[in-house]
Amino acid sequence: MNPRGLAVARAAWGGALLTVARVAEEDEVAMVLVALGVRHLVQATVTLKWPHSAASRWAWLVDGAHSVSMLALAGASKRWRTPAMTSAATAAAWALVSRTTSK
Repeated sequence: MNPRGLAVARAAWGGALLTVARVAEEDEVAMVLVALGVRHLVQATVTLKWPHSAASRWAWLVDGAHSVSMLALAGASKRWRTPAMTSAATAAAWALVSRTTSK
């Protein structure tokens, strides 16, 4: 996948998260989905505007850090364990694809 294709996929994912946030039953869940959706849209925008910049080449670190933080949350909170593990796995997948694309 090229940087532009990755950015388009990331923008679609960010838009999907924002759409799901609109129908979330809990305000806390909606806020998390909005934050994640906006982050993905910002990353997509940076990659589209500057596809070969350092920010685009190293964007996978943001996904990796998010994955690790979600593993920590899953270990610390029984209430958030399932969504945190799902988010960790998704972020790890984004990190892998982003890292592969940035080479």
